[in-house]
This record gives sequence, structure tokens and C-alpha cells, in this order.
Amino acid sequence: EWTLSSPPPLHQFTEPPLMVECEHLALQPGAEVEEVLEAQGEAITDIVGKEGWVANDPTLYEGLIPQNIEWTEFIDEKTGEWVYLDEFGQRVDTPVETMSRD
Repeated sequence: EWTLSSPPPLHQFTEPPLMVECEHLALQPGAEVEEVLEAQGEAITDIVGKEGWVANDPTLYEGLIPQNIEWTEFIDEKTGEWVYLDEFGQRVDTPVETMSRD
């Protein structure tokens, strides 16, 4: 979770928030985080979850209002109809099975 207030309202967190100070970093739009950190001499030991991330084309989601956290169920803003997309942003006929966050 990110917090932008100072000091952070800690009552809203179940654990302390991760605060990342990044003003000292040189901005490199489009660069991978690990590339930027390695260029600054930081050692990257582990990246968790990156293999599951897919960069979908944003135009696939134009005009769709997300209805779930996984971004697989939407309502078309023009027609009001339900639209279902798979993890790659391709339209499917039925809701996609998603992993539970329990």
C-alpha cells in the first residue's frame, strides 16, 4: 500500500506501510526498476511475481469499466453490457476463473 500524507495515517494499515524514498533516483521512463537500481550499484537479489505480469495493450480496455480486482470482468460504458476478458485482454464469452486471494 502507498500513502501520500505526512505523517502517514497508520490506523488504516494492518502492518506498517512500505515507504520508498525515490527523489535521489535519476528518472528513466520506460526502464525496468531492476535496471535502474543495478545502474546505481544496487544488488538485486530477488524479484517476486514479475513472471506473472503481462503488459496488455491499453486500447483493449478502452470504454470498459472494471468490476473486479483481477480486471477480467467489465461493463461496457456505451451499452451497459457485461464484458469478460482473459488475462491477456482478449474477449471471452464467460467469466474467467481467477485465483483466490484468501
